[in-house]
Amino acid sequence: MKSLAFKAKQIPNYISAFRILLVPVYVLFFFGVIDRGTQAEQLRAAGIVFILAGISDAVDGFLARRNNWITNVGKLLDPLADKLLEVAVTICLAVAFRGPFVILAVIIITKEIVMIVGAYLIMSKSNVYVSAVWCGKLATIVWYVLICVVHFFHTVAGGDLFLANLLCIILILVMLMAFVMYVFNYASQIESTKDAIIQNKKEQKKRESVEGK
Repeated sequence: MKSLAFKAKQIPNYISAFRILLVPVYVLFFFGVIDRGTQAEQLRAAGIVFILAGISDAVDGFLARRNNWITNVGKLLDPLADKLLEVAVTICLAVAFRGPFVILAVIIITKEIVMIVGAYLIMSKSNVYVSAVWCGKLATIVWYVLICVVHFFHTVAGGDLFLANLLCIILILVMLMAFVMYVFNYASQIESTKDAIIQNKKEQKKRESVEGK
């Protein structure tokens, strides 16, 4: 029974690993290495792979939370799969469509580097918690709308990039706003934590002084 329970607990990890394997599949479909005919068909096939990855992300998250199938491996695999897919998609779009997509790719790659460094700093200060900001949620919505437009609108394959470029620019602005808000939130939390530590030390000294008397 314990063996079965252990295997069940690993299901979200298998799904995350599957999502990582979908990353090169997406790239191959996007650039037509796996021949799908026209550019519109290539983009549509890549879009379907992206949606499949998104569904698998939702499923493994749901299973992990509902059944408490949370493991240290899963804590690594799940965000790794998300970041690999996001970076791969962004680079593909930058190579294929250039323009603001190149700027978007630079911002997303920079964001991931900053988040890795930030995660290390947050781990070193366990009392610091940075909550999500509305701009971050809005950026996610715009990101998925952009993905749908690029992969399923035939006008993009035909060279009409107005809507895609417009959404890309909006996404860039929203992501920059979210980044600034996260930085301010992080700085505020650090300051609050320092104040709390100082206050606790003062109260401890008062108690020690009273007990000493």
